[in-house]
Amino acid sequence: MYSFELPSGTELELREMTGAEEELLTNQRLIRSGEAINQVLRNCFVRLGEKTDPDLSEVMNLLSGDRLFALVRLRQISLGDEVELELSCPNSACRMTNFVTINLEDLKVTPYGEEREFAFKLPGSKKAVRFGYLDGHKEKRLASLREPNISSAMLIRILDIDGKAPSKKSLAEMSMRDRNALRQEMSRVDAGIDTSVETECDGCGTKIRTRLEAEPAFLFPGVRL
Repeated sequence: MYSFELPSGTELELREMTGAEEELLTNQRLIRSGEAINQVLRNCFVRLGEKTDPDLSEVMNLLSGDRLFALVRLRQISLGDEVELELSCPNSACRMTNFVTINLEDLKVTPYGEEREFAFKLPGSKKAVRFGYLDGHKEKRLASLREPNISSAMLIRILDIDGKAPSKKSLAEMSMRDRNALRQEMSRVDAGIDTSVETECDGCGTKIRTRLEAEPAFLFPGVRL
């Protein structure tokens, strides 16, 4: 078994993934609904804090930064520290395949503070916004949306705007200046493990950006999916 401290400070004990978890991660229905990762984490969590054999609700209650941290560490103990990525250049005139090696042990981890809710005054409208972190439940709601977008990702974190419940209309009417400032504030207070990857195409120099967990090689090294 392997022990880690989550960004929130809770101690986590994991076991390696087996063929049962690989079957979950190749089930397209479970992948689309977001249930595959939840089930994999549930299966491989041996202890969470003082609780042995935590159930699915406890996995869902975890903040998103903790959940992604756990997934990265689970990948490490099951498949090793290094991830060999094959990234296609987004430049349609190039499309060169670039090979990048990421060592998971080198990823930056930012711990959570004690706060779980945050207040922010929009610079344009001067309205007061309260927002919180994403957790497993909010991730599941986002995954269930037919066409998730920037607005829905923001809306699901907002608790209220000037004391009123947020709505799609209130987000649509918010100025781009205010929306951008709010996104930056949400990003500023976020914690967890940084899985962003940024490199340049060896052929044309175009910037390539992705996230490790979005790449097949993260969980299926050497397998063409």
